Amino acid sequence: MPMIRFPKWTRQLALLISLMCFQWIGAHAEALSYTVFKGGDKIGKININRKTNNNITEYFFESNVKLRFIISIEVYDKMKVTFQGAQMLEARLYRTLNGKVKVDNLAAWNGSYYEMKNKDNEKSSIKQMISLATANLYYTEPKNISHVFSEKFQKMIPIKPMGNKKYTLELPGGNKTTYSYANGVCQMVEADTDWATLKFVLN
Repeated sequence: MPMIRFPKWTRQLALLISLMCFQWIGAHAEALSYTVFKGGDKIGKININRKTNNNITEYFFESNVKLRFIISIEVYDKMKVTFQGAQMLEARLYRTLNGKVKVDNLAAWNGSYYEMKNKDNEKSSIKQMISLATANLYYTEPKNISHVFSEKFQKMIPIKPMGNKKYTLELPGGNKTTYSYANGVCQMVEADTDWATLKFVLN
């Protein structure tokens, strides 16, 4: 039976399509955006992106919130958390308050444990493997999870199921944050802060 030969351009097109499919499988990004409310007022936004390339997953978090009391307060957050498979490799959190740096944290796996430091160059460590950080909570419902790593406090924080797909983080200092889920994705966050109780609502 004679061999069928396709034109060169069709072979090139097929190769291009296969390469595009391979890249799509190897690298996949998912974006979430939230509106921040204080009472009924819109006061800011949060943009989160999860990007997976082969076995590496990166979470990018950026938010800007403006509060008005006697004086105006503007809080800017930027966070990046990297996982290899189910293990956190690195977490960075940067926060400013009215332009002044309030948080500049780094936690990094050195092969044996996590080395951590803050903006004052104070150092600490965690020896257990971290499989879930607060960045994950926007994409992953924390079923059967007892503790989550806090990028801000640089420690493991207890998380408790409250029923109806709600989970609460009890933070050092007495504040708490509650996450509500539908279809495995966080729909709303109710967060106590030092200034007010805020809600992050998925757009």
